[in-house]
Amino acid sequence: MTLQCQSLLKMGYQKPVNFLEAGELVISEDADDQTLGILISQIDYIRNLSSVETVEEFHAEIMQILTGLGFSDYALICKTGVGTIEAPHSSLPDELFKAYEDEGYCRFDMVLDYIHCGIGDPILLSMVTDTIKSSPVMTYTFKKNEEILELYNSYGVSNAYIIPVRSTKKFSQDRGVLTVMAIGMDDAEFRVKAKRYGPLLKVLADAISFFNEQRFNHIRPENEIKPKALRLLSTMAKFDLSLAEAADDLCISLDTANKHMALAKKTLGTGSQAHAVYLAIRKGLIQL
Repeated sequence: MTLQCQSLLKMGYQKPVNFLEAGELVISEDADDQTLGILISQIDYIRNLSSVETVEEFHAEIMQILTGLGFSDYALICKTGVGTIEAPHSSLPDELFKAYEDEGYCRFDMVLDYIHCGIGDPILLSMVTDTIKSSPVMTYTFKKNEEILELYNSYGVSNAYIIPVRSTKKFSQDRGVLTVMAIGMDDAEFRVKAKRYGPLLKVLADAISFFNEQRFNHIRPENEIKPKALRLLSTMAKFDLSLAEAADDLCISLDTANKHMALAKKTLGTGSQAHAVYLAIRKGLIQL
């Protein structure tokens, strides 16, 4: 998000907006109208997203914007520093992301490969299919991506508009995408809609990414883990130590180490020491 856009947060807009008015300007044949429509939408999105107080309100506001443009679902997907993904805001079922993670698809996903190379232009998910079909040979990576596409299809996602975004902070989530879908829509119609509203969706993606970090990143449960607990987990992970051995290495009592571990397990939502260490690595809270 540009500094010019960020400064709009301080202006305290209160008037309700109609997103379709800006949308009509964006799809105008006149270049000046298109530019004006994008600017109005940028102001509207910032104003409305900045007014929410909770994650639930944030999600509802995003859905209101997208349904106004004719889309049905979205997911802000972030790639962590340890090669896994997180979806802090999404309308898709958690089961989809769990299945994706359980199969280890993050290592092969061509979309993540694309954004890992740097911020590029938005793409369609169907471009992955086109790339695989046009290749004269089938590779293991292509095979895995066919499985990823089949997984998405099983949840009704046949195509998606994927907009790369970049974190403005030095967190583990330094790259990501806003993925926008219209489940049940004909593919040809979806392609036309994605092209028509592409500039608006890019503005929206930047706004969602910005507010996710500025307003909601700090309330993620894992960010409540104290530095001493993270140092304990890091020591156990780096040197393959038991809790008692890590406590000795850090020159703290076993009782203190147990308290740190109890806090970490509670915050990460697990009852296992080993799983707490694993989750801390997966979420990018500690580096090996």
